[in-house]
Amino acid sequence: MPVFNNMLAGASGGAGAGGYEIERSLRFNSSDSAHLSRTPSSAGNRKTWTWSGWVKRSGLDQFNYLFDAVTTNPATGENRISFQDNEIKWYSNETQDTVETVGLFRDTAAWYHVVFVYNSTESTSSDRIKIYVNGVLQ
Repeated sequence: MPVFNNMLAGASGGAGAGGYEIERSLRFNSSDSAHLSRTPSSAGNRKTWTWSGWVKRSGLDQFNYLFDAVTTNPATGENRISFQDNEIKWYSNETQDTVETVGLFRDTAAWYHVVFVYNSTESTSSDRIKIYVNGVLQ
């Protein structure tokens, strides 16, 4: 199933959780401890990578993880992308970096396409981390 299809485009303006269903989508309730987890078989390339996903906020007063990567020592090896204070933020306790969007994302009826690009090989710090929302560099 392609990511860009009529179902996603039509659902982007839908109201609330009901009224439509998107095949193969996930919804996590804040009262549950449900999550997705993957343990890679090797370290892979940790210098350049991209995370992309369609997300929809269920409320504005929550701290919501979009992506969280943790090493065997979470105190020094956590990298996360989250909704916080109506912004999308990247935080790394390994490098003590925080990057946040300028735009605010407060529409609980809208779908947001979030793309996070990490490239530690860039010489300029502003080029190392990029966050795109709906195709716009933040």
